[in-house]
Amino acid sequence: MERADSKTEDGRKGLPLLCYREEKEVSSGSNSDTKVVGAGQRARPEETALTFELVSQYFYMPIMQAARELNVGLTLLKKRCRELGIPRWPHRKMKSLQSLINNVQVLQEAGKATGEEQLRAVVEMLQQEKQLLEQRPYVQLEEKTKRIRQACFKANYKKRRLLAIEAGEAPPRRTHKY
Repeated sequence: MERADSKTEDGRKGLPLLCYREEKEVSSGSNSDTKVVGAGQRARPEETALTFELVSQYFYMPIMQAARELNVGLTLLKKRCRELGIPRWPHRKMKSLQSLINNVQVLQEAGKATGEEQLRAVVEMLQQEKQLLEQRPYVQLEEKTKRIRQACFKANYKKRRLLAIEAGEAPPRRTHKY
């Protein structure tokens, strides 16, 4: 890396010149929209438009992976999301809803519940809420959905605990002394 041995016009001495390069236009063939920029920045087309429709296709994956797929930086994606009215990346909420739908469907297939029609209605309601979340990622989950999720967590915990007790590996119950 080149170093400036003498003071530059700006008074910067001994610092890498790469840090102070200005943006340069690259005119290579038909792609004249691409710019080469300073250190640590990516070259990208000027017309990369992150629309809500484009961004919403990536809600099912973590934001880091979505940024890689969209070929933009994480900060740029977050900034554009805020401009589009998406305050938080909805991946975890979407994943939670999908696992809740899967849990209810497993219950439905197992036939453990007597109200199969009721379970079918719950699955339909959860799928509608997931579609709403894809369209409006800023909405909160409904109270009914939160209660269903809590009931599924509790049932799964009891199931794991029962399996651990049967296997003789049950950890002792914790008692809290405050």
